[in-house]
Amino acid sequence: MRTILVLTDFTIRADHAAHYALKLAQKIEANLLLCNVYPDPAVVAASSESFWYSDDYGGFEKDSVADLTELAGRLKQHLEETTGEGFRPAIELCSKTGPLITAINTLVASREILFAVIATHNADDVLAFLNGNHAHEIIENADCPVLMLPYELRFSGFNKIAFATDLTHNGADILQSLYQITKYFDSEVLITHVGKTSLGKPAEDFITRRFIKTEIVGADCPRIQYKSVHNKSAAAGLHWLAKQSDVDLVVLVHRKRNMLQRIFLPSVTKKMADHLVKPMLVFPNSYQRSAGPVL
Repeated sequence: MRTILVLTDFTIRADHAAHYALKLAQKIEANLLLCNVYPDPAVVAASSESFWYSDDYGGFEKDSVADLTELAGRLKQHLEETTGEGFRPAIELCSKTGPLITAINTLVASREILFAVIATHNADDVLAFLNGNHAHEIIENADCPVLMLPYELRFSGFNKIAFATDLTHNGADILQSLYQITKYFDSEVLITHVGKTSLGKPAEDFITRRFIKTEIVGADCPRIQYKSVHNKSAAAGLHWLAKQSDVDLVVLVHRKRNMLQRIFLPSVTKKMADHLVKPMLVFPNSYQRSAGPVL
């Protein structure tokens, strides 16, 4: 069964993300897999940078399972109170030891994971700094799309989806997957390119026709428009786009970069993640729709 992977560290932000994911799962008819990845005891014991130490390593797993069970109980209670004849997602629990990315990608390889859902912390969140903000690590290395959620944003569907592209990525598999989402929300897809200058109407018309006729084949293509955003900074242009009231979901493709690029050229995706105002669905550059479950 198609499944949404919900990663939680049991913070209030992660709790909000789990409830958001539940409502989304009801809408797109997918199950939920609640997952907590707790520290690897061997790594904790060997680390000289740890702020704490404990001989009771079994307590990590015990606490993880207990907290997952409590979270699942509240989500199931919410289903009982609000769900009529609609789809009722099954809720499974998964407690795994780190490393985080290994745990995530093991699940992706063995389950029909549509995407992972994570809560993000603000860049100036002191607790996020102390506890470790894993959002960047997940974006960089997860083998599945990642849906990042700003805190306290209520689920209201995706009436307009902005797919940001630099036009070098053909976007076929991603746009096909987005089409699966549009079917549930009757969404409009906005193909967006941020650049210093306008491409001109002939070029914009060509791009629109290419996405409609080449990327989406058949009579069931969604409503697609093209929008050019003029800004010297891609991140600033996308932030402006995300703040528009009628945009409900921003979609990006994240490309892995070498070490020097990571140090001196922070990615647009990560800049967006640090100041998130709308849900952001991040696809890995290697994403192939045929290799995974269908959204």
